[in-house]
Amino acid sequence: MTLQPERGADVPLPDLCVHELFARHAAAAPEAAAVVYGDERLGYGELDRCANRFAHLLRARGIRPETPVALCLERGTTLLVAMLGILKAGGYYVPLDPGYPPERLAFMLGDSGATVAVTERALADRVQAAPTVVLADEADLSGWPDTTPDANVVPDNLIYQMYTSGSTGLPKGVQVTHRGVVRLVHGSGFADFGAGEVFLLLTSLCFDVSTFELWGALATGATLAVLPPGVPTAASIEEAVCRFGVTTVWLSSGLFGHVVDDRVTALAGVRHVIAGGDVVPPVQARRVIEELGAEMSNGYGPTECTTFACAHRGMTVADTAGPIPIGKPIANTHAYVTDPDGVPVEPGTRGELLLGGPGVARGYFRRPALTAERFVPDPAGGGGRLYRTGDEVALRPDGTFAFFGRLDQQAKIRGFRVEPGEVEAALTAHPLVRSAVVVPHERDGDRVLAAHVVASRPAAAELREFLLARLPAHLVPSLWSWLDELPITPNGKVDRAALPEPSAPVTEFVAPRTPVEEAVAEVWRELLDLERVGVHDDFFADLGGHSLLATRVVALLGERFPVELPVRTVFEASTVELLAAEVHQAVAEYVAALSDVEVQRALG
Repeated sequence: MTLQPERGADVPLPDLCVHELFARHAAAAPEAAAVVYGDERLGYGELDRCANRFAHLLRARGIRPETPVALCLERGTTLLVAMLGILKAGGYYVPLDPGYPPERLAFMLGDSGATVAVTERALADRVQAAPTVVLADEADLSGWPDTTPDANVVPDNLIYQMYTSGSTGLPKGVQVTHRGVVRLVHGSGFADFGAGEVFLLLTSLCFDVSTFELWGALATGATLAVLPPGVPTAASIEEAVCRFGVTTVWLSSGLFGHVVDDRVTALAGVRHVIAGGDVVPPVQARRVIEELGAEMSNGYGPTECTTFACAHRGMTVADTAGPIPIGKPIANTHAYVTDPDGVPVEPGTRGELLLGGPGVARGYFRRPALTAERFVPDPAGGGGRLYRTGDEVALRPDGTFAFFGRLDQQAKIRGFRVEPGEVEAALTAHPLVRSAVVVPHERDGDRVLAAHVVASRPAAAELREFLLARLPAHLVPSLWSWLDELPITPNGKVDRAALPEPSAPVTEFVAPRTPVEEAVAEVWRELLDLERVGVHDDFFADLGGHSLLATRVVALLGERFPVELPVRTVFEASTVELLAAEVHQAVAEYVAALSDVEVQRALG
């Protein structure tokens, strides 16, 4: 049988780099709003001039085409000046999340080969291993030209290198070109781009959807609204949507579900809501369609195919009656469904999804064997390549793809790719652990990681602390089981079907002792569906909580008390006792700040 791919529209792409598309809009409409953040507003012309100056500074430090530059900044206008400056200098950025553990940041910095790191004074310790550190918030740009440097960069040069979880125990760098990003935002058809649109930057730069948020705005003449640093919450999203008139929002499936459940009105006024990164929850999608009247879409794509490869745009209520399809290939993208031998399967038959087109990444940095395994020749010819996604799909009669999950052990946790092997490797580095298997586990509608561990003694809290020093939070298991030996199949492999039901660790129960402790415990019981919560129970290590649920803790406590705690408070004060003390202190500060008139009004 001849391979007949499903194809998106064939749209001619401009032979330009992403920063050149941005510069075109800056020249055509210099006063148009490029970025809005808090009380700051940067027009396209001003942002272009600042980025040019920063680019000249970087070129003086040796940045040229194909030069990696580590980028470790929080969301804000400084980030955008630095990022555009890197591209205009000819280099490509390697995003480093400031919240990642120092050990992981050091690996990414060293593995990428970046000799220059761009950061800010408050984060300088995160990139101290870099030979040259540029503090973007303190850089004096006044003496540098505000004209575009002659960098001689072309669309097939790299724009970024983004690290994803690796099955060998170490993250791997995916290299993406300018052409791949241009294909994402130019005539791709899955979203509306251009002047009059406002996109919201809310994801980590280490999450590939930031590519869509950033360049869907700045490379098309739209406005980019920037969410303040920290974990996004329904409240912070609602504030940004209302303040800046956001028209398009992308949310990971897990965050989408939590925002809709917490405060569906947070998305009121948004014209187009796109969810993805995992299976989109149908109930919440239906609420957005029925209650808000917004356009609702499912966006699918791996990092290796430049963020999005397929989209199911404008889903209907009927689409939410069952699993929502991932849609059809976007423009300049084609897709095949094959069996394990690469032979095409009939429509309706399950197989592996292979993706082709200019969005396909260059490969994995310094991983030639893995690149050759995952990036294979495109039978359509022309020297193109296909990316083997490892995802199981089937072509439906309506021409959309139904998604059934992974063909391997890889998982998506809160939108991030997780290779369980990476977590297992980190666990077995602890002296207590003889062996471990990590698997995704469904818990109360959320997907979390469960660790099945053979250890000299149970030690969930100790192992969690050990992992948090080495791995991002989304790679740390929430549930645990303790075994004498791992179950093995007759052929010598781990028998995953025989693994026991994991559970959250249990500490000695001490009942809440104050009204505030009782209120915190009540919120935790509600979110985690527990019968009781003690004051010494740890939200993460003992009860299986995770970062998305932490945002809901903050939201629910805000409904009970006149406080707006940062989400990080839940991580820093992760027991009922400690968090209640933080709430009590915040309430006391709120009351102390009230005027006598306000106190009298509150008392009636």
